[in-house]
Amino acid sequence: MDLQKFGEQLDGYRTADPAVRDQRLEHDCLILLSRMQLLLEKIGAKSSQHDMTATVEAGRALLVELLEFVTVRFGDKAVASDLTEICRLRDSMRDLQRLIGRTFWANLFRVESSHNDYRIQLYRQIGLDFADVLKDLMSVIDGHFNSPKKTTEWQSSSRVLIEDFRQRW
Repeated sequence: MDLQKFGEQLDGYRTADPAVRDQRLEHDCLILLSRMQLLLEKIGAKSSQHDMTATVEAGRALLVELLEFVTVRFGDKAVASDLTEICRLRDSMRDLQRLIGRTFWANLFRVESSHNDYRIQLYRQIGLDFADVLKDLMSVIDGHFNSPKKTTEWQSSSRVLIEDFRQRW
């Protein structure tokens, strides 16, 4: 698509009837939810180091999918208030990766790692942090629906996805 056509479509969206904008946003949100659900399928509630790594990677992909959706549609400012939490989550994921690396050596020599309890605790906390960030980012979308009914439907869908995430983590 060339830039002129994109500009015309954007102008058409901005001047469209609120019901039409809601319909377009709802359509995009349904696609987002289906992509997120596919990523959610990769998240399992296991605690081995390999499973933890795979689960964190799936969580990361889920977060990136949502961040891209929100920033593309609503701009970078839409996530500005969540940046601190997102960066803290990223740092926690790095810490977990280091702990998993330490556990590898303990497993190689078939000894108990002194970091196992902390690794499991950090893994659980990362799951809680992920759920909070996902909830906050999904609530950004709430304010862009014109219809209270569409807002309520989106909030309900968001709650279901977040609860599914929490149960799987």
